[in-house]
Amino acid sequence: MGLINSSLQIGRSAIMAHSLALDVTGNNIANAATEGYARQVVDLRSAVGIKTMEGPYLGLGVRADAIRRVSDIYLEQRLRDARSGVESAKLQDEVYARLEGVFNELSENDLSTAINDFFTALNTLQGRPEDRSVRRAVVESALTLTEAVKALRGDLDTLRTDIDRELQAAVDNVNAITAELARLNVEISRLEGGSVGQSATALRDRRDVLLGQLADLMQTRTIENENGMVSVFAGSDPLVMMDRNFELATELRIDRGVPVSDIVFAEDRRAVVLSGGKLEGMVVARDEALTEFVDSLDTWAASFIEGFNRIHASGQGLDRYTDLTGTNSVNDPNAVLNAAGLPFTATTGTFDINVTNTNTGETTVVRIHVDLDGIGGDDTTLSTLIATINLELGGFFPNVQASIGAGNTLEVSTNAAELEFTFDSDTSGALTALGANTFFSGRDATDIAVNPVIDDNPGLIAAAETGMPGDNANVTRLIDFQAQPLSALAGTSIEQYYQGIVGTLGIKAAAAQDRHQGELAIKSAVAGQREALSGVSIDEEAVKLIRYQSGYTAAARYISVVDELIQVLLGM
Repeated sequence: MGLINSSLQIGRSAIMAHSLALDVTGNNIANAATEGYARQVVDLRSAVGIKTMEGPYLGLGVRADAIRRVSDIYLEQRLRDARSGVESAKLQDEVYARLEGVFNELSENDLSTAINDFFTALNTLQGRPEDRSVRRAVVESALTLTEAVKALRGDLDTLRTDIDRELQAAVDNVNAITAELARLNVEISRLEGGSVGQSATALRDRRDVLLGQLADLMQTRTIENENGMVSVFAGSDPLVMMDRNFELATELRIDRGVPVSDIVFAEDRRAVVLSGGKLEGMVVARDEALTEFVDSLDTWAASFIEGFNRIHASGQGLDRYTDLTGTNSVNDPNAVLNAAGLPFTATTGTFDINVTNTNTGETTVVRIHVDLDGIGGDDTTLSTLIATINLELGGFFPNVQASIGAGNTLEVSTNAAELEFTFDSDTSGALTALGANTFFSGRDATDIAVNPVIDDNPGLIAAAETGMPGDNANVTRLIDFQAQPLSALAGTSIEQYYQGIVGTLGIKAAAAQDRHQGELAIKSAVAGQREALSGVSIDEEAVKLIRYQSGYTAAARYISVVDELIQVLLGM
């Protein structure tokens, strides 16, 4: 019976072990191209022997101790970190590429071209200040310029909105992944009996795939517990613990006129720590890269509006006003001008109102003082400015009156048909702040526009300083403004500042591309290490097939020999 019990057991164990090894090898080959698959190996171990009647111990064949996934948790974590780095850098690289398309420099429709066309039209006006068709051309080029600025600002806002929409969708993906990870935790622990093991190989592969997809969205840290479950953390905050996932949510806020989403934990509204992945790339691109150019464009537009208008407000056109309403409103007519919500700041100074009697041709100059030095409590408000204008004009021209217009604006008008007025020599900036006798309206790139009064009557373009025929002194100053250093632009001109924006974009776009390529190289290196350890080599598996096939054949032959011996014994 020893022959039957031991010899057949040895043969049986050999056939079963090699058959299992063949199945595992076949499974490896079948999954050679499966994402996240870690190759499997059979741990074969010599079966415990028995003592023979002759005295020595005899082995009882072989047994499959376990089917084991070949995986390194530290290498898998490094690969997930590398994936997070790649996705963050990739997103930022893509945004900079889209930014370059938005600015569209070196084309015929870029903002640089619109700026140059506008100042070219002013140069033409300098030579023909009394030509109304030239004045119309100046207005049209200005309209093109302002629409280009607003369109660029709108495109930047659209980019931020698009990224925010993608961010909200990515948060939903994170929640779906963490929910499935929590479910897999339960299944893996149940199949493996709640202890450390590798028997739930397919589920572990699926879990690694999900952890990789989660790493694409946000950088995480993963810890495997003794019961086979994993805990997933973002920074020090848990995303998955045992059989529970902690969902993320978004909170809307308004930033630079655009609704944007902050990522928080749904349960207690705590901010989520982001250090990699698409989510971080989106937030950095939206709140840092894009807002930098939004702020730069707004700064440029505000400086352009204010600087150009300060010069324009001190000049005169071919035509005079019979009524004028400022384009900028104050919050409170009794608030000091510099604390009344105006887009630009006025200072202590003066400006002149020139009243002309068209019947006699006589012009009277009335000087208006603006006090904004903060001393003595008599700083100028819209109400006191109107009172000052009426007081100074009243002795000469009671028919020319200032008043508070619709929306708390400055309004000046005359009810005498023979009286017209212009402005001149504004050293206070009050006219610019209030939008009176200005060329442009608006406060930044969101609302820059040509003053409707100028659009309706280009004869009011203040090309002159004195209003005399052929006077082009003020348009010369307007042309020089293009290259004038401005303190609001750190001592650069509007031309230099805008070129700086474009140059900065080019530098940062190139840096983002290099960073993306660098992260790809790191990921490729780590992925190569992972593939060398956990990946399936078809050649290696083919060699194993031959080995296990030979072992199976030999075991079958061994059983056949044992069977022949048994038949001999039975026939005796």
